[in-house]
Amino acid sequence: MLEVILYCFVIALLELDTTYFGQILVSRPVVVGSLLGFITGDFFLGLQIGIFTELIYLDFIPIGGVVPPSGAASAGVAILMAHFFLMDVYFAFFVGIVSGIIFSFLEKFLRRYRARLLPVLEKDLIDGKVTPAAVMRQSLALQFLSIFTFLVLMVTIAGPCFNAISADIPEKLHIAFKFSYFVVPWVGLSVLFISFSSKPKAD
Repeated sequence: MLEVILYCFVIALLELDTTYFGQILVSRPVVVGSLLGFITGDFFLGLQIGIFTELIYLDFIPIGGVVPPSGAASAGVAILMAHFFLMDVYFAFFVGIVSGIIFSFLEKFLRRYRARLLPVLEKDLIDGKVTPAAVMRQSLALQFLSIFTFLVLMVTIAGPCFNAISADIPEKLHIAFKFSYFVVPWVGLSVLFISFSSKPKAD
């Protein structure tokens, strides 16, 4: 259990880089996957999951109010599922993708919650009841605790459930998951090719 908490702690710290602190790209799936793979003793598995997750999320652009799935959560959960439950990598990968999507809904809720607090915080700042630094610390702490708690629950509670599902699903469905997993890089590279090859239309 302590090992799970430590890994989730690391992932939660890296996830803060997504929008809240730093933004030096350490929250990218390929970085999270490589680092977590190295820590867990299977660097190449972590690198593979990180790259595949990166390719899946290439077309998600966080513009305006758009909240994309968490790449850090997706890669992190996938690797922890494979590490702690010896889950097949192709199934663990899709569990990670589902986790990243679920966390995006939690992220939307947190943003709406912060939006409701803004008038109160603005008044407190004007009145000198709080400092900008204190507000920033509270916001970072809330975000960290949210992703950390989510990761721990996914690994300790949802993990065994997904593992049981993986063991009970038909062989044909396993083949479908496996095929889909190995198709991921081709789909991602196709999106990347289209992005680089598209030219703006002339006026």
